[in-house]
Amino acid sequence: MKALEKMAQAFSRRHDYAGDWKARHGGKVMGYFCTYVPEEILYAAGALPVRVMGVRQPEDVTEPHIQSWWCPHCRSCLADALNGSFDYVDGIVIATTCSHIYQAFNSWKINLSPSFAHKFWMPMNIRNSSAPAFVEGQFAGLRSAVEDWLEHPITDANLRDSIEVYNTNRRLMREVYELRKADRPPLTGAQALEMTLSSQVMDKREHNHLLAEALGDLQGVTGAETGTRLMILGSEIDDIELVRLIESQGTTVVTDELCTGSRYFWGQSMDGNEPLKAITRWYVDRPTTCPQKDIVERRRLPQIVILAQEYRAQGAIFLLEKFCEPHGYDLPTITTMFQEMGIPLLLLEVDLTTPAGQFRTRIEAFLEMMP
Repeated sequence: MKALEKMAQAFSRRHDYAGDWKARHGGKVMGYFCTYVPEEILYAAGALPVRVMGVRQPEDVTEPHIQSWWCPHCRSCLADALNGSFDYVDGIVIATTCSHIYQAFNSWKINLSPSFAHKFWMPMNIRNSSAPAFVEGQFAGLRSAVEDWLEHPITDANLRDSIEVYNTNRRLMREVYELRKADRPPLTGAQALEMTLSSQVMDKREHNHLLAEALGDLQGVTGAETGTRLMILGSEIDDIELVRLIESQGTTVVTDELCTGSRYFWGQSMDGNEPLKAITRWYVDRPTTCPQKDIVERRRLPQIVILAQEYRAQGAIFLLEKFCEPHGYDLPTITTMFQEMGIPLLLLEVDLTTPAGQFRTRIEAFLEMMP
C-alpha cells in the first residue's frame, strides 16, 4: 500500500489505529480538542496525542448533554464519545476555546470519567505582551499534571526529542503544500487534507516516515487538469467527502486556511535549547490564529492573503460550521478582503446532515457565475 493510501486509511480508521498503537506500545492515548494543546508535551511523556474529531452522520445521544443549537463539530465529537468510539482514550485535554467545545469536554469528563482530564487557560488576546510568560506557566502546569498522572518525569531531553519529531512533521507538511502551487498539482485537495488530518491522529514518527515516502512518490508527477483553483477556509473541517464533492465539479482545492489544515502546522521550527519556552513561542507566534485568539485583521487576514496569492486561488469557499459564531464574526471582513482581491467567495454552512445535492447545486452555480 502506498504512503498516501496508508495515511488515508489511518484517518478513516483512526479509532482502530489508536487501539492498535496502544496494544503495540502499551502507552496512554490522550484525546485533545484544540490545536492550542501542546502535543509536544504529551508526546514527550510517551503518550499518543489524538485530536478528537467526530463523524458526519445523524446522532440522537447529545441532546441531554449539550445544546442542539451548538456547532455540529462539538455535537459530533461528543456523540462519538458517548457511543463508545473513544473507549481507548485514557485522558483528555483542552485549552480554553469556544464555549461549544468546552461543553463537549465537560460532558465527556462528567459522563465518561476519564482517568485524566485537564483544562488550561490560553489567552484570548494572544498578541498581548504578557501572553508568552502566562502561556509558558500554563504549559508547565500541564507538564506537571501529566507527570503526576503517569508517575514519571518529562525531562527536557524528552521535550527536545519531541520538538525534533514535530519540527520534522511540520517541515514535511509544508513541502507537501509547496507541491500544490504547481500549475497541475500532483495531488488533490482531498488527498492533502487527508495527509494533514492523519497527522493529527497518528504517531508523528510513523507519519513522518509516510510523509517522506509520499513526497518521494510525488516528485516529478504532473497531476490532472486543475480546472478552477480554489481555496477553502473554515474551522474544524474534517469532512473529506465534502472536499471531494467540491473537486468533482471541475475544480482543484490548492490550499486552505482551516483549523484542521494549514493552521495546524504552519509556522517556524522550534529551537529546542529551552524546550518549554520554545514550545510556548510556537503556539503564541503562529502566523494564523483561531478567531478566539486575535482580531482577524492582525494575523489571520494577512495569512489568508498570502495563501490566496501564493497558490493563485481563482475562487474561495468558506465552510462555516453552523452556529460557529467566532468564524462567523470574521466572515464580513474576509468577504470584503476577497472582493478587493477580485476573488469570488462562496459561503457554505456546514451541518451534520446537509444533503450533498444541495451543496453540489450551489457549487455549480458559483462556478458558472465566476468570470
